Order: sequence, then structure tokens, then C-alpha cells
Amino acid sequence: MKPFGSGRGWGLLALLLLLPSPLVAEDERPNVLFLAIDDLNDWVGCLGAHPQVKTPNIDRLAERGTLFTNAHCQAPICGPSRASLLSGLHPHVTGVYQQPTSGMNKDEKFFHRQLLPQYFRQHGYRTLGAGKITHGYSNDRAFEIYGPKGSSGPKPENGFRFHYHLPDVPYTGTQTDWGAFPENDQEMPDHKVASWAVKQLREEQESPFFLAVGFVRPHVPFYVPEKWFEDYPLDSLVLPEARIDDLEDVPETGRAIHELPKYPKLAWLQEDDDRQWKLCVQAYLACISFVDHQVGRVLDALDASPHADNTVIVLFSDHGYHLGEKDRVSKQTLWEESTRVPLIVVRPKSQASVEDARMVSRNVGLIDLYPTLLELCDLPVRKKNQGESLLRLMEDPDAEWREATLTAYPRGSYALRSDRYRYIRYEDGSEELYDHHSDPHEWTNLAGTGTSEELLESFRELLPKKEAPYHEATSPRPINAWFDTHLKEQGVTANP
Repeated sequence: MKPFGSGRGWGLLALLLLLPSPLVAEDERPNVLFLAIDDLNDWVGCLGAHPQVKTPNIDRLAERGTLFTNAHCQAPICGPSRASLLSGLHPHVTGVYQQPTSGMNKDEKFFHRQLLPQYFRQHGYRTLGAGKITHGYSNDRAFEIYGPKGSSGPKPENGFRFHYHLPDVPYTGTQTDWGAFPENDQEMPDHKVASWAVKQLREEQESPFFLAVGFVRPHVPFYVPEKWFEDYPLDSLVLPEARIDDLEDVPETGRAIHELPKYPKLAWLQEDDDRQWKLCVQAYLACISFVDHQVGRVLDALDASPHADNTVIVLFSDHGYHLGEKDRVSKQTLWEESTRVPLIVVRPKSQASVEDARMVSRNVGLIDLYPTLLELCDLPVRKKNQGESLLRLMEDPDAEWREATLTAYPRGSYALRSDRYRYIRYEDGSEELYDHHSDPHEWTNLAGTGTSEELLESFRELLPKKEAPYHEATSPRPINAWFDTHLKEQGVTANP
């Protein structure tokens, strides 16, 4: 027998050494479980914003990782929020301030081949998705494999509504209503999406993978099966704190931008001893418990899979939601209820030696997800990203950080949320300022009182110096009279 390293065997070994080979570090990169929830505000147990909400699965996820208690979206409506977090760019850079159409598919500067899952695929990840992840961009382009699509259904036949009937006004609006429907979870698209994700986690997967799971509830209509209502009896239901005069110190432009003729108003909700308000809040809470259960199904499948020890988990909502506060049941505002979101980041169990903070109260944004996931998965830095990796705050909540997080709605109007204050500036220069230490409900506008000029000036300096025009994919459909005029003035008049 020839000794090892001599003759033909040595030649073969030398040849193998010259050939490119997989990097060990690449093989060991963690998987990503990316859990997106639509229209979920801060009513989750671990955030404590509603005392009765039951979210055991989201709460247990928060116990495993880092909960960001002052996290905010970059646009308070589905399309532009998702465009921002998936591209890593602010709305004032891409021009997607409002709901986009499929015209985003053609935009190679900001979106096509630029999105977060596409970046992971370009660096060797297998990308899978299901439910609602993108908005205005094709799911099939964003992911290598896509399961069932997201849907706000099912809905009763013939346009039947349980409680809220849309006013006959010439503006757009989502199908706001609430009630127990359908009969069982299996009829709900979110249940089907969770089942598909569970199946992927149980099967053999090429590793590493990026699995995005997008849940639609609690997006309107607030319909889920009856069993989810049982934990929230009407006779003991806690309603959110809201004032009928809350908008009196809001600038005229602020009231005009935020007017929603097709959506419920607080006065209507409060009629007949708050009857509809209670039913609406009950249904929203029921939807939250339902979607929390779907999250739990996916987490259980991950924990039982071979990937349990080597998967980064991120859970977030694309924006918040008002349930009577600021005289509305809706999103689409620059106030706290609409911009604040749950955000949880969990490192893989294989990195368990790292002691991350369990709770971080610094101002952060969904814009920070892209760079965070790249760093956690040891992928190359993407210089275009405008957010910052949250890993710094996970390891040290007192680390140096930015002064405030930016939200845009629509073009020309912005909110800045610092660790303590919310500042709003509208396109005509009118302003709002709220101190969350003394006024967590944002009931008292300090702007214009003459007591905070230095603070106001510091926020003004943080506003964007340049604003992209509206993206060509912007939908021209107005939600109110102000938007009708605004979009026409901005040249948004027809779908591309």
C-alpha cells in the first residue's frame, strides 16, 4: 500500500485543493424566520398597551429575544411601509409615500432585485414566502418559492355587513366591519399560510433559508371565528382612552390630511352606551388572539425542527392602528397609535452565549430590519441601507444612537419620534409636539405655546432636506378632499 500523499491520491488531493469550495462560515450562517403581521398596534401582552389582550405566543417570543418598546414604521399604511422596510430606504428617497401599484416591479433603482429577500438569495439563501409580505411588488419576483397569498377574506356573501356600513362618499376606504365570521379557523387565509409555513419547517430544507410568513389579521374586516371572541366579554371590556375634543389643538392641515370620511368616528362609536365601540374593540382583540395562535403554530414547528438552534427570528407589524383615539378607527396618521409597532428580534440558540438585552426603549424603526438581519447572518454590508443595525442596542441599550426615527405621510409631512418626544411637521409648516413622559396619549400639543422653541428647532433640523417626487406607481385614488387636491397638484392623476 502506498503511503498517504503519494502517487495518484496526492494528485487528486492537490486538484481538489485548487477547486473552489463552500466556505464553512457560509454553511453555518443562520436561517431567518421573518414574521410580518398586518395592522397590529401595540396591543400585545409584552407591550402592556391593553390590559386584557391575550398574546401568549408573541409574549413567549419576546422572552427569548429583544423586545423594542419604542419601534415605529416609516409610513403608516401597508404599501409604503413595506416598500421602505424591504428596500431599506425611506419614503422620501423612493417616492413611495402612498399605496403603490404593480409599477414597482419595473423599478430597478429602488426595488427590483433590491429587496431584502432578494439580497439574501443573491448571497446563497433559499428564499420562501407566504401570505402578505410585499405590497405593490410581485411576491413571485421577491421570493424563490411562494406559498398561499395573503387575503383579507373570507367575507359574507352579497356584501353583507354585520355592523358598519360605508357612507356614500366619493373617496376610497377599506372594508371596515366587525363580527364573528367564518365558522372555523381552517377557512381563514392566515391559518392556511401558517399551515404552509409549518410544512416547510418540517421538510428537509436547503440551508440556509429565509422564510417570510405574512399574516393579514388584524387587518379589517375584523372577522374571525366566534371562539376567539370568548376571552373578551363585552360587559367587562376595557376601552382605549380617547377624547372627543382631542383634535382641537391639531393644526387645520393636520385635521384635513387625517380626515377619513369612509371610516367610523368616535361619536358614532360612543352612541348607545359605547355599543359599537365595544363590539369593534372586542373584534380587534379577537383578531389579535387569532393571529397570535397562528404565530404560535409556526414557532412550535420551528422549535421541533432541525433548524431550531440556528434560526434568527424577527416579528413585527407594518404599522399601528387607532381604535377610537384621535376620532378614528384606522391607520394612516402621524400619531403614536398609527406608527408604533411591536418589534422582536431573537438570535439563534447557537449564539446563546451572547447576553442580549430583553427590552430596549430607544427609538428604532422598521427601516433598521434590513441592516440588522445582514449583520446577524454575517452577510456583506449594503451601503444603500438607511437604517442601522439593531445589534448595537441589543448588546448595549445605552449605546450611541440616532436622535429620532422618521415617519412620512404623505409627501411633505413627517413625524419624528425620539426617546421622549413626538414631533410632527405638515407640508404647510404647521407643527405638533408631544411629551410622552407627561402626555403618553398625545392630548396636549406643545407646538405654538412658546415654551418649546429650542426643542422644536432641534427637530426641524432632522427633517429631510430633499424629497423625491411621488413614485410613478402611486395610486391616484384619494381618501378625502385634501388628498384629492394634493395628489392632483403633485401630478398623481392616473395609474401607470
